[in-house]
Amino acid sequence: MTTNSWQIAAGVLVGVVIGGVAVYQVGPGPIRRFIDDPAGSFRQLTNDRPGTSAPLSEKEQQRHAAEQAKDKALRDQQARQLRADQQRSAGGGGSEAQEAADRKERAWSKYYKKPATCEGNPSNEAMTECANHYIRAKRQFEEAYAAGKL
Repeated sequence: MTTNSWQIAAGVLVGVVIGGVAVYQVGPGPIRRFIDDPAGSFRQLTNDRPGTSAPLSEKEQQRHAAEQAKDKALRDQQARQLRADQQRSAGGGGSEAQEAADRKERAWSKYYKKPATCEGNPSNEAMTECANHYIRAKRQFEEAYAAGKL
């Protein structure tokens, strides 16, 4: 490496160290919020800064309120999903939907039998046929299950 390359590498290293220190000082909260909702974080940075945004018209205020309500609904839905996932992984009380999904999974396990040619390490051509067989069987199962035949 030439001297110029070493200087570039040293500059990158310094940048990484400074970035790491900044992240450490800020903490994980703001970074996690940015990762979860980058558009909302950007809007907050640009709109909430005092003296930088002009007053919004009534239509813009309504649109902004609708966006905030939509964002809140999405965050609430994600939080409910996270709680449900945590409850499922912790073995918490199963809901009717979870029990129905378990029943359907057991029925699928009884219904689908993998062909002998798909066992082991099939060739590419056989693998394609195995995938097609699985897809056809899954469709047939879904139709039969929905019709109450299984």
